[in-house]
Order: sequence, then structure tokens, then C-alpha cells
Amino acid sequence: MSERTKSIVAWTIAGTVIAAGAVVLIVGLLTPVTFGWFAYQPLADAMFVPGAGVFLSPITIIGWVILTIGLLAVAFLAGRRTARGRPKRPNSDSAI
Repeated sequence: MSERTKSIVAWTIAGTVIAAGAVVLIVGLLTPVTFGWFAYQPLADAMFVPGAGVFLSPITIIGWVILTIGLLAVAFLAGRRTARGRPKRPNSDSAI
């Protein structure tokens, strides 16, 4: 397989992982998170009412992880591509 083909395959896989992570993340954010209390504090006047984004479902966390892995892969590929285009500097040790 040529270097160009390997690069295209790597970029395609990274893009697919990002898309899959985004889909899983959106599905996780759209599913309601339920919670229950297991303790009772009768003398406290404080009350906790969860707002949006307080609790994350396991699906949401998995979506964030997959999305992060895809973004790291894209950053790695972009850095590799950038470094490959630079001209090589002469070795400074050979001039001595």
C-alpha cells in the first residue's frame, strides 16, 4: 500500500471515529438521566434541585471518550502531515 493510500485510510478512520463519537454524545445528551435518593435528612432546610448538565449518563461519557480519541487522531495526523512538509535541516554536528 502506498503512503498516500495509508494517509487517506487514516484520515477516513479518524473522521469516522469523530462522527461516531458525536452521534453517541448527542444520543447520550438527549436521553434523560434519572436519579434517586437513598438518604433522608429531615432537619435540613436545604433542597437540591438538579439543573441541566448536572448528571451525565454513561452513554454521554462514552461519547466524550470516543470523540476525544478521534480528535487526538486528527491532531496526530495533522502534526505528522505538517512535519513531513518541512525541509530537513543540515546536521549541526557534521560541521565541527
